[in-house]
Amino acid sequence: MQAWDPEHFSNFAQLCEVSLATIHEKTDAECLYLWLKTPEPQLYSFQLDQGLTTLDLAHLAQLPLPHHLIDQALDKGQLVIEQIHQSSNPDENAISVQPRLRACFPLKRHLRLEGVIYLETHRRIDRLSSRQHQGIQLLIHYLTAELSNHLLSSQVDQERVQRQHTQTDLVQSQALQGSFLNMLQALHMVCITLSRSRSENQLLRDAVLLARQELQFDRVAIFLIAPDGKTMHGTWGTSEEGELVDEHAFISPIPEHPTVQEALKRKDYVLVLEDAPLYYEQQQVGRGWNAMVSLWDGATPIGWIAADNLLWHRPLKAYQSEIFKQYAAMLSQLLIRQRTQDQLEQLNHQLEARVTERTIQLANTNRALEEANHRLSLLSLEDPLTGIANRRQWNITMQREWEWARRTQNPLAVLMIDVDQFKAYNDHFGHAKGDLCLQQVAQVLRDAERRCTNLVARYGGEEFVILLCAPQPGEAEQLAALIHNELAQLKLPHPASRVADFITVSIGFSYLVPSRHEAWQTLIEQADQALYHAKAQGRARTLAYR
Repeated sequence: MQAWDPEHFSNFAQLCEVSLATIHEKTDAECLYLWLKTPEPQLYSFQLDQGLTTLDLAHLAQLPLPHHLIDQALDKGQLVIEQIHQSSNPDENAISVQPRLRACFPLKRHLRLEGVIYLETHRRIDRLSSRQHQGIQLLIHYLTAELSNHLLSSQVDQERVQRQHTQTDLVQSQALQGSFLNMLQALHMVCITLSRSRSENQLLRDAVLLARQELQFDRVAIFLIAPDGKTMHGTWGTSEEGELVDEHAFISPIPEHPTVQEALKRKDYVLVLEDAPLYYEQQQVGRGWNAMVSLWDGATPIGWIAADNLLWHRPLKAYQSEIFKQYAAMLSQLLIRQRTQDQLEQLNHQLEARVTERTIQLANTNRALEEANHRLSLLSLEDPLTGIANRRQWNITMQREWEWARRTQNPLAVLMIDVDQFKAYNDHFGHAKGDLCLQQVAQVLRDAERRCTNLVARYGGEEFVILLCAPQPGEAEQLAALIHNELAQLKLPHPASRVADFITVSIGFSYLVPSRHEAWQTLIEQADQALYHAKAQGRARTLAYR
């Protein structure tokens, strides 16, 4: 048996074993138990051939421990001994049997330790001398102190270990929080970058690139669901070497696998398969974790993001699942916004094209209307038979030029021209020939007077007029002579004329500087009077107003 040397006990079990062995030696105990009720319930038994044995507290009720005796010892705080009553045996009447005792030694110290040492023995420990009794009490005192100190030391060690674990957990938690914060900041920057995308294709391409570069995913791919809800098609993904791959050519029915269907039915749910086969182009290229999170437009799934750890085989951290979920939610919103913008731009383009088309149509219509109005205006101011100015244009021009001449005190001249014997010509040749004759006479007049400031007009029937603006002296006479000469050269036959064998005209003209008290019709009347006298004097001649 190891000597009693409390300072050299290496552990709690050794302390208990040596203490109980010493008590066994001093009491000849047949059964010996150490029961610690606080701070942590523990139960030990000691036998010389087996040493210290830890007992299961679940079997406490099956042990011969007198609880009333134990409670009494703890309440009094002192040794309690009582005799065990044995049943009488007739065969043993003649034999003197030594009584069997049981004793409880209380173990109590500063409320941190509470327990008992219970033993049964045939030795009369109740008759021990004061010195022997004092030795046992001293041993119990030392044992109690050592147990208390050892338990306290163990508690300190446990608290130290717990504190170290807590500190380690805190450091790890702070590291995780730091990593999570960094990832959130990275996610924020990724969101800002993706929000600048100009098209859906650029958005999805950059989403794959940035998820790998900034969010620490080895491989990422994005799949979209067709409007029929049964077909999936690829967008951008990652090869087994980690290169960005255009996967728009990939089209396939959506897998019927239960895990895939579950992920497509649950919003904000990250599906993770550990130690799963990893594929590229439908060929297995490795094993690792495989994660999937769906993209949503309201209550409708529109696609999903897939990620794995094929390249670096890093385990999936808890915060990465949260980042993955937030990333999918953010990408869903950006994808919806981009599609809305694309639809709006398409509608704008269609609207612009329609507006442009309508504008062109309207411009063409306006141009046609202007041309029609111009033609109508020309027709309203043009004689339809001869193509020269009509009576309406003559009146408008005459009034305008009269006011101009009155303000500037420039002269005006009017030549009134009448085709001689035209009714006889019509009766002889018919109206068709008559119309042709008038057209030819009008052409002679137009050719004779070409100044843009002057005007040749059909006044009515076979009468024509010519307005000369600011004429030189004798200009009207020269023009009249030119007209007679041109018609003489033209020699349009007129067998029904009593004047000549060809078409001739009579001309009357007048010069006048307008005054404030005269109307422009005055000049017309003067020219008409001159024409009247020319016709009265035999026709085919020119007379001035006198």
